Amino acid sequence: MTTRHALAGLILAGVAASGATIASCPSGSLVQQQYVVRAGYVEPHTPGSGVGGVEMPATLAVQKIVGAAPNLNRVSYVRTYQPKPSGAPPRVILILIPGFISGAGPFTPLAKQLVTAFNGNLEVWAVDRRPNQLEDLRGTNYAAAHFAVGDTNGVLDALQFLFPDVDPPGPEPFPTGPGDVDVDGDGVVDPPFALPDALGGSSPFVKLAQNDVRFAAYWGVDTYVRDWKILVDEARSIVGPQGLVLFGGHSMGTGWATAFAAYDFDPSSGVDPGYAKIDGLLLLEGGGLGTGTGPTLASYQQSIADLAATDGPDVFLSSFSGADLALLGASSGIAGLDGVNRPGQHALLQRTSFAQTFPLNVLFGAPAASETIVGLFLDDDMSPASMLAGSFGFSDDGPNTLIPAGAFPGASEFYLAGDDGNPQTLRQWKNYSDPTLPSCPPNVANVSPGCALMNHGPRPLPTDPPAHWGDEKEVSDIYEAMRILSAPGNFLEWYFVSGRVFLDFSYGRDSSSLGDESLLAITQTANVNVPILAIGGSNGLTPTEASYASLFGAVATPPADEEIFLAEGYAHLDVVTAAHNVAVPPIVDWMNRLLQRKLLAGF
Repeated sequence: MTTRHALAGLILAGVAASGATIASCPSGSLVQQQYVVRAGYVEPHTPGSGVGGVEMPATLAVQKIVGAAPNLNRVSYVRTYQPKPSGAPPRVILILIPGFISGAGPFTPLAKQLVTAFNGNLEVWAVDRRPNQLEDLRGTNYAAAHFAVGDTNGVLDALQFLFPDVDPPGPEPFPTGPGDVDVDGDGVVDPPFALPDALGGSSPFVKLAQNDVRFAAYWGVDTYVRDWKILVDEARSIVGPQGLVLFGGHSMGTGWATAFAAYDFDPSSGVDPGYAKIDGLLLLEGGGLGTGTGPTLASYQQSIADLAATDGPDVFLSSFSGADLALLGASSGIAGLDGVNRPGQHALLQRTSFAQTFPLNVLFGAPAASETIVGLFLDDDMSPASMLAGSFGFSDDGPNTLIPAGAFPGASEFYLAGDDGNPQTLRQWKNYSDPTLPSCPPNVANVSPGCALMNHGPRPLPTDPPAHWGDEKEVSDIYEAMRILSAPGNFLEWYFVSGRVFLDFSYGRDSSSLGDESLLAITQTANVNVPILAIGGSNGLTPTEASYASLFGAVATPPADEEIFLAEGYAHLDVVTAAHNVAVPPIVDWMNRLLQRKLLAGF
């Protein structure tokens, strides 16, 4: 009779032969992406729910974007996959939740590398949260179509759609007065450019107001995780009981991921935990949900009623670091297209009123190429916002001023790119792999230190509080970032639902004190027992093992299934945007071991 040990060897050999373990991607194979929209959880207050007396109507502004009778109970994701000649389904599906104000796009570099490594046996589904369907993408799409045929005038029309000419009051005539903006340079104050909308007419850019989306008062953790349960159930039907459905997130998305695992989907007396539906958690540069003490049930219900009321508190985040978030998202799409199609040329975005308002007029004050504009916003040396920072290279062809931490509200230390006073000087960007990057010659991507600002010395002990350490590495491709800015799923979530989400997250890992699981049911944290792999960056938000100690101490996952990999020199975004990501091998190895374990468990 075959012994269990020998049987295990036969099974593992069979797994390898089947292609379920990692294999090199065959030459010529193609990783593809698809934007998928599914029917989501039917939240009764949402337009299109069909629940009379409760459903809130879509405003005219929303209708111009999504149609006269929209159903906004939808769940969307960017599917990254490699078609298999046999047509066989993947063995593993990884579902990832983006972080704070992020769209699905930043997962693209990591997703492509993982899918390639798994040779078609893995798919990555990067979620686009509900508010992304409310983005008015007409300007980006119009610009993309005109870039494709080399029509710069059409691109300027797209900018005029987003940011019409401005002629502030003053004694000097347009376009020479202070604050004047002449996007197309024709010397005339052009009216807002209109494009066909979803109602069959034409209209200028639609920027939603708070009262346009009062139904988002009901888009809290319960609505989101029930959207994602639909995806988890679909993924399970694809991979089958012997396949893997893995769940994870980046940054704040790790909080969403742990909330899903800890959620009780049965609001009655039973328990239907999220962790029982998945095979593991992947936490990327985030420590998951923390502790919290939320309001009483009465106060919670009153807060929701206030959010739903006309002229009530904000339901979505209107600005980020002083910049209008919706306009930032809208402009980033065209900036990305501009940098990809017109590398090294003066950024078209700098013709607009938006680029001349604080804080963008400070950050982007020097004449610059579009890739420089994007780099100044995203690079860890140049960006004041560490939560949006990666190692994309540097701009050293002009004056740089080191700004200390806290000089801007909540900002970390960063370089401010200045104007040398010469109107002919155009700030350029050196990409991550440029061998002439400053302070570290010769730069070798993923190996040598970067621009030295983020070099922090030796690694602290695993028990020490989180602290940055190690040499910065330049790892993320600015041109891939620019492509993502205008791709489906894009980079930013223009209308991040902050009111209800922050209310729900105020309970942290345990919402039991609320006393009503039909409203919020994060009650199973202590029972979560799935394997967890945590990936941190030494220059990011979770730079040491101590970054994950609180979460690991709160769940039931055995210590042997709690794994941490720290990428030296990686900033916050790098763990998902790095071009040759050092986190890929440990993630691949983790998935392989989980897959083998699951196959063995059936014998």
